[in-house]
Amino acid sequence: MQKKRSYTGLISLIYAAAAVLTCAAFILPGFPESRGRFITSLLSVLAAESAVYGYILFWIRSAGKNRRPSPVLISGAWITAAYAAAVFIAAALLDWGLQLPPRLYMTVQLALLLVSAGLLAAVALYGQRAAAEERRATDAVRAHQQHQAELREIRELAGSWRHPGAEWLADLIGGLQEQFRYSDPLSRPELYDTEDMLTRQISLLHDQVALLLALQDPGSGWEGTAAELAGSITGTLQRRNRELAALK
Repeated sequence: MQKKRSYTGLISLIYAAAAVLTCAAFILPGFPESRGRFITSLLSVLAAESAVYGYILFWIRSAGKNRRPSPVLISGAWITAAYAAAVFIAAALLDWGLQLPPRLYMTVQLALLLVSAGLLAAVALYGQRAAAEERRATDAVRAHQQHQAELREIRELAGSWRHPGAEWLADLIGGLQEQFRYSDPLSRPELYDTEDMLTRQISLLHDQVALLLALQDPGSGWEGTAAELAGSITGTLQRRNRELAALK
């Protein structure tokens, strides 16, 4: 954190010095005949320097969150650098060199600003959507792993049951584990209801197995209940896989 603050302070100092030197470079030689073109060039160059300064600070803050810069962040850096270069080239060529008419020159500089801002906005929007997709994929994988972890816990619980049917129950749950192991861990927002149903069904199976262990004599019919719960989980998982395949 201290290192990041030192970088920020150094960049801010460089930016302030660059802004002062820019103003001096424009003002000290004297005001040209075209005040409009002069003011446009000065403001455009200062805006370009401010854009570079702001993006560097943004880069420093983002670098602390991610070990490697994202492609979106790199694309934004290229756009910012290209904008600054275009502003300086336009000022040198169109203002000082060709002395373009003020209104046309203002239009060029404004167009550079708008195009660069539009490109940055498009990159930022793409980055937000990509990040949202990545978060959804991560959440889906985490949910799938939680399902597998809960089934593993249920199987261990069933294996500890001191009952002749413990092995059958553990094998039943093991079959469910195999089905989840070979199921696609990724999901889609359209499958939220199906994923939620899977979670509730697995939780219900967990409660059923815990209840069996708590009862000294589960009586008859518990195998059918357990098999029915496992079958409902299998059916929901198969429906999930079919729906997921149809969306791809």
